[in-house]
This record gives sequence, C-alpha cells and structure tokens, in this order.
Amino acid sequence: MCSSDLEHYAHQCPDLPGPLTYPEYPGGGSGRHPLTLLADHLRAAPPGRVAADHDGYENRWGYRGPTLSALLGQPVVDGLALIDDLRMIKSPAEIALIREACRWGDHAHRLMQEAITPGANELTVSHAASLQATRDLLTTLGDRYVPKAREGLPANTMFISGANTAHPHGLHRNAGVQAGDVLVTGAYGVVGGYESELERTMHVGDPTPDFERYFAAMLAAQDAGLAALRSGRTCAEVEADVREVIAGLGLTHLIRHHTGHAFGLEGHEHPFLDLDDHTVIEAGMIFSIEPGLYVPGLAGFRHSDTVLVTPDGAERLSLYPRDLPSLLIPAP
Repeated sequence: MCSSDLEHYAHQCPDLPGPLTYPEYPGGGSGRHPLTLLADHLRAAPPGRVAADHDGYENRWGYRGPTLSALLGQPVVDGLALIDDLRMIKSPAEIALIREACRWGDHAHRLMQEAITPGANELTVSHAASLQATRDLLTTLGDRYVPKAREGLPANTMFISGANTAHPHGLHRNAGVQAGDVLVTGAYGVVGGYESELERTMHVGDPTPDFERYFAAMLAAQDAGLAALRSGRTCAEVEADVREVIAGLGLTHLIRHHTGHAFGLEGHEHPFLDLDDHTVIEAGMIFSIEPGLYVPGLAGFRHSDTVLVTPDGAERLSLYPRDLPSLLIPAP
C-alpha cells in the first residue's frame, strides 16, 4: 500500500494488521520503484511459489516498471482466478447489500421514468433523477450508509433513445425525447461497495405492432433465462435455453451478446452466461439476466435484472415492472 494511504487504511480497516507500505509511485524521491520493495518482502518470506493477478504493474494510468518475475528471478503464477473464484458465491451479508442496492436502483429508475416527457433531454433528466435518488438514499439510510468509492453517486440511472438503442452500447444524443422513441434504460444502486443492475425497454407514446412484437420476444427470452438459471446447471446451458427460445421465434440474427454475467463489487465478474462458459452454477451466485434483440433501423430491446441463485431456483432482486403497459411514456 502507498504510504500516503496508511491513515486512510487504518480508519477503514481497523481490525486488519498493518500493511506493507511503499513510497508514492514511481518512487517519491526514494530512488526505488515500489515493486522492488515488494520483491524484497517476498524474498524475506519462506520460499515457495508466488501468484499475482499481474506480473508487475498494470498498463494503465501511465504506470511502468519491471516485472515481478524478473526482480525475483522466478516465475510468477497467474493468480487472477483466485480472487474471481472467491467472489462467485456471495455471503448472506453480501446478498443483503445487493438486495438493498437493488431497492435504490429501482427507486432511481422510477424517478427517472416519471420525469421523462416529450422534449426531455436524456442527460439532464438522468442526472436529476440520480441526484434525487441519492438524496433519498442518504436521508433514509443516514449514518448507516458509508460511501466506498470516491466517484459516482450511490443511486444512478440513465437512458438512451431512438435509433441509438439498436446498438448494445449506444451513445446519448443531445436532443429531446420524441413521440415514437424507443428508450433503453439503466439504473443501479451501490451499497457497501456492492452494485445492482436494472435495465428496461420503454416506448414514448403508443407502440407500433413491430415494437410490440420485438418487445414480446425479448420478454420471452428473459423469461427463459430466469427459468433456466438454477443450481447444478452450467452457464452454457442457461445461454443455450435462451437461444433456443430466440431461434424458435426466428430472431437469432438479432442477437448481439450473451444472456448475462455475474457481478457484485464490480459491474462484471466471473462467470458469464455464455455458450463458452461451462462454470457450474451454485446457490449464492448473483447474475444479470439481460438477453437483447437489436433491430437495425428500429431499436434495441433489452431488460436486465439482478437475480440471485437460490437452493430452489432463482430470485429476482430488482423488482421494477417488466410488462409493456408499465413502461409506456405518455405522449399527448
């Protein structure tokens, strides 16, 4: 740990032993790169194999330096999976935090939906709803809520509209919402460092028959994912069940991504509901269920929910309505 963070560590983790510290990267005037201090510490420890999530500094934020294996003169085993595997099964305390995060993601989405009207700007509506939801969260939870990040709000929501929704990661447009627009939304809460996930497909004004058809197909695909997610199956089997439903509707060509992913402390965690992920699903895992259909020239169709794998099946933790009548924006 950087020595400048020592007091912060002591405040946040009073029950843990003191950490090994190093001068600020790339040396803080000490003449020593932080990795050389880590190598000294490891050489003083009992001999054995060394595993790390990276063999040195990650290539971001301008960080550079020697590899740990070169400093130690021995191989460093890729240990990234050690942390990923430990994160897969959530404890009861972690599940409680994610359940609470879902409550605030749902609330933020409700505030946003109520504020969307023809002419409304995507960015200003989203940020206003996020700020109000955050105020409500802080008022309700009071001193029990302790932020675990320096950036972002604990309750967030956003949406994109129109043809931009035909891309899985479409960008905002700086224009007002129009009657006939399709909206794809996103909302989440963060409680105790744990995230939720919620996405909905909405329509401004009366939907067209084409919209209703694709919306129903998307909902059927998500229903299949919710039914397929259970302990003892593999992630690939869940994805196969969803794709079978989409294929039965003749819409396989509209798929752009897999059905979902695990998450918790990060927005995406291992494993993934994908045909090439054969991880066995276990009770206590948290997944998003978000199969999408993307129709060029029309729109994208995607709901996403936070889902807990239980001993008996799965429980949806994000409780926002999924039906079309509940997701229509009035347009006079």
